[in-house]
Amino acid sequence: MNAQLTIDVRGLSHDEKEKLIFPNVESLAGGHVLKLVTEFNPLPLVYMLKARDEFEVQFEKEGPEEWILNIKRIAPVEDTKQQFKELLKEIKTGEVSPAGEEKARKLFQSVDAKTLGIVEQELVNEGVTQEEIRNSLCDLHLEALRDSLVAKKLEVSAPHPVNTLMEEHKIILKSLDELDAILTRLQDSTNYEGMGADLEALKDIAHHLVEAENHHQREEDILFPKLAKHGITEPAEVMKADHVEFRNRKKALFQLAHNYGDYDFQDFKTRVTQLGKYLTKELEGHIFKEDNIIYQIALQVLTAEDWDDVKKGCDKIGYCCFTPEDQGDGNKIEVLDLRSMPPFQRHDRIFEMWDALPEGNTLKIINDHDPKPLRYQFEAEHKGHFQWEYEQQGPVDWMVNIKKI
Repeated sequence: MNAQLTIDVRGLSHDEKEKLIFPNVESLAGGHVLKLVTEFNPLPLVYMLKARDEFEVQFEKEGPEEWILNIKRIAPVEDTKQQFKELLKEIKTGEVSPAGEEKARKLFQSVDAKTLGIVEQELVNEGVTQEEIRNSLCDLHLEALRDSLVAKKLEVSAPHPVNTLMEEHKIILKSLDELDAILTRLQDSTNYEGMGADLEALKDIAHHLVEAENHHQREEDILFPKLAKHGITEPAEVMKADHVEFRNRKKALFQLAHNYGDYDFQDFKTRVTQLGKYLTKELEGHIFKEDNIIYQIALQVLTAEDWDDVKKGCDKIGYCCFTPEDQGDGNKIEVLDLRSMPPFQRHDRIFEMWDALPEGNTLKIINDHDPKPLRYQFEAEHKGHFQWEYEQQGPVDWMVNIKKI
């Protein structure tokens, strides 16, 4: 007869439940059963355990007031988390040995995208920092998983939110390729004149990268909270931490590209090279992880109702100026962040984008003060052809949506 342990987590806090459930699951011997009693549907836990191919999971009772889940370890297996911990220790001591790289490759290839996200979350729960995961494991697992993850990737068609995000990624990656080519040519330049057309091209690339903030906002405000409701939080937190790093560097690159005359050329060249190399390397890896891990987890755990909510939320926030036409709700929102631009450049840029804006679309302005003078100018020059709506009114930033009608 198989040994059985029953734990009842009803009434406990989220942290208390995790501290009781996961250690008991991990300590299960081969053939033993854990009976879990809870007041909520433990579907995220079911997904987590089934992904590991070492547990047999069956509902004994499914609500509405009580759920009972029987978890049986069907075979003793190596402790995946312990292997990750050992790998982290080796990485922190210096360079990884060839034997370590081979072990890492086999380890990463033994888990799918969802399981990897779960393991990362459990490591954080046990005290491993997000920074350690991001800085130590990312390069290794990208190389080890690249082929296998791509082969397993789920695809969805437009206008599904994941399709939209992935199509935007393709355009961002193209900008990164162009940036990388500019950086290569920049090394041979000795002055601004020698850069030729690359100077204007750099401005456009920096503009596109800053415009991608709208893309990140849809992830952070809409998609990631949906994942959290299904118990998937840590992988998204790692992505959000990346966003902070990218945001600072993208703004710095934008400032340099649009105000290059304020800098000595050698200083400009050094700073652009540093920022550009970071973005081309780290942002490409970040995009790969989102396409092949985060989005894949979402496609496996979110329901059709969840995706309807995500689509409505994304439509409300709006899309990037480079989002493909078949992705949105028909009325695109182009975002213009003025905060990093010198005041004398702002109005020209606003009306340049406004003139190019199709009817029915919206220009979202992000500013560091109330743009009342801009509204007066619209009233004088475009009366009857625009709608003005504040989305945020201070105290630090102002956001206004100006729709062309």
